[in-house]
Amino acid sequence: MQTPPINFWDFFKNREGAFSVTEAIALYNICLKVPQGEYIELGSYKLKSASIAAMALKDGDFWLVDPLFRDNKFCDEVMKDIIFRVNMILVGNESLDEIPKHGKYSFVFVDSGDHQSLPMKEVKELEDRLVPNGIIAFHDVFAQFLQVTEAYNYLISTGKYEEIPIDWESIIAYVNENNLEEGNISWHHNELKNPCFLGAVKRI
Repeated sequence: MQTPPINFWDFFKNREGAFSVTEAIALYNICLKVPQGEYIELGSYKLKSASIAAMALKDGDFWLVDPLFRDNKFCDEVMKDIIFRVNMILVGNESLDEIPKHGKYSFVFVDSGDHQSLPMKEVKELEDRLVPNGIIAFHDVFAQFLQVTEAYNYLISTGKYEEIPIDWESIIAYVNENNLEEGNISWHHNELKNPCFLGAVKRI
């Protein structure tokens, strides 16, 4: 297990968004395995998850898609203090309209606001757009949003993708030992100490 520099957490925890430090460390380690290429995040809001991904991704274009980015003032707000080596590009578009505009992806993060019918539509659009060893990660998988889990399982069922194991035990132990969830501005259920609603699959 690898972790970002300790000074990153102040930046991360002050960003609004339903993303735990526990999930962030898992995503960081997943993104370290992503081949260099083109990256896209579907549902970026204030770039909380994008910032952790950008810490680990290799140089490249990172398309951040959210209808909220149609508002230039909102874009200026979320890009404040963002300095990463990947080229982060805000796109005020719907995910299904944006996905076909690019070539093959090395990394996709699926977290669009609609967790009902949209996840399955997104993965069917994406399933043949990943390079070999490219990774699709999901937020809110294995939670109350059953459609996200269905989309995740669908990709594995195609035989084109395999599940990426996550060492939650080690991550949770590290987070708790260092009290890293303290002060995190997250919309997760308050009763959950270490939310871990993250999953990822790799293109075979």
